[in-house]
Amino acid sequence: MEDRLRNLQSLFEPRTLAFVGATDKIGKWGFIVFNNIIHGGWAGRLVPVNPGREEVLGLKAYPSVSAIPGEVDAAVISVPAAAVKATVADCAAKGVKAAVVISAGFKEMGGEAALLEAEMVAEARAAGLVLAGPNGQGIFSAANKLFAWMPTYCFPPAGPVAVISQSGNVQGLMVQELIELNLGVSRGVSSGNEADLRMEDYYAWLAEDDRTKVILSYMEGVTDGTRFLKLAAETTRKKPVVLLKGGRSSLGMNAARSHTGALAVSDEVFSSACRQAGVIMAGSIRQAAYIAAALVGRPLPRGRRVGILTGGGGLGVISADVCAREGLEVPPLSSTTIDQLRGLMPSWWVPGNPVDLVAGLKFDAIPAILETLMRSGELDAILFPFIGAESTERNLKPLNEQTARMIAGWKKMESFSGAFQKLIAELMAKTGVPVLGVTNFGRERDRENWDRLPPERAVFLRDFETACEALAAVVRYAEFRRVATTSSP
Repeated sequence: MEDRLRNLQSLFEPRTLAFVGATDKIGKWGFIVFNNIIHGGWAGRLVPVNPGREEVLGLKAYPSVSAIPGEVDAAVISVPAAAVKATVADCAAKGVKAAVVISAGFKEMGGEAALLEAEMVAEARAAGLVLAGPNGQGIFSAANKLFAWMPTYCFPPAGPVAVISQSGNVQGLMVQELIELNLGVSRGVSSGNEADLRMEDYYAWLAEDDRTKVILSYMEGVTDGTRFLKLAAETTRKKPVVLLKGGRSSLGMNAARSHTGALAVSDEVFSSACRQAGVIMAGSIRQAAYIAAALVGRPLPRGRRVGILTGGGGLGVISADVCAREGLEVPPLSSTTIDQLRGLMPSWWVPGNPVDLVAGLKFDAIPAILETLMRSGELDAILFPFIGAESTERNLKPLNEQTARMIAGWKKMESFSGAFQKLIAELMAKTGVPVLGVTNFGRERDRENWDRLPPERAVFLRDFETACEALAAVVRYAEFRRVATTSSP
């Protein structure tokens, strides 16, 4: 990692943060982002900079960054484009190490605005100051509750996934998808025009970041393809990088140029090069989030053999189709494994893979069935449904004894769900076989169930088709890692 990139630590974990352009005018970016920092829970020293105010939202304001007493580690800049260069110079004179420029009106406008952006970057680099942006929606670091970004009162929980995006809106949607999966985030950058720091710079820094286990990213264009692929390849040997590429069509490429001034490239050529570098390419925002979720807290699959454990025959058929489409194998089970399963299943069970958890099966047999598959040595990954119980209970009314017994059965399933998930985590650690669960948890009507799951809970996805696609992407990444490890000097 280049020495200057180490200054990103000051951006994500500053002790003192100056906010240039902070205001109490509701609706202004300088209000929205500043207010988010205040209410997000960050415990550092926040200093508003506004020459027209003595204080902003109850905090003493200063006319410039250089006028702030003591050291300033980082700055958020939200002023008109014409004033940004002078602000960067002021930050440099103060010894600020990193800044995020939210202001727009630079390269994406072309002409003199692009020249202004270049001058701003030259000013920063001469002083060793790294810049995120401009034309972005800010940054966040959930572990220390620093939310210097645009989404109003959106404070996602801390977790293992970093989200880097050339589009602030796409970043917000990615974070929302992760939240829906009950998955927390580590760091986030709306990188905008990437005038100074580029996507690959964030990759390089996050590769060394202990808080980040998976990098989720969105890109519309690349400035230096050779450098991007080099740093991406170095990163993917350490941790997974998931990339959603925008501008894949001629219409999308034109939109990308006007959005961030991005230099668009051929999608086919670029995507192929990224895959060779170990980058996991996603086809949609949801699929990207699912892939990230599938990579968290699980061992990488050792091969392409998938066991499908379903709560209904139709789900098994759909899953098998998607697995075949994605190049995964759904192999038949050995007679030894089938005999073991027969001892756990009702007499009318029809043997096979997918394994159908048929009607009449006792709930407490499910853990043993799953363990049998994981210990068989015949499968490299398991797809498994886990349906929420309490939403069903809420929709049932104990009108008679039969309904009361049904509710009691659902309660029994719910009561062992925490222990079951702990067992899954233990089995994954012992067998090296990842389990990818699919559930109706995560939908708003089941939101309360998430809060009842134990800390060691596995992440569950919401639909089989996207889960299968995510698993296939993880399998391909695992294959890359095995080859990369073997070929490393």
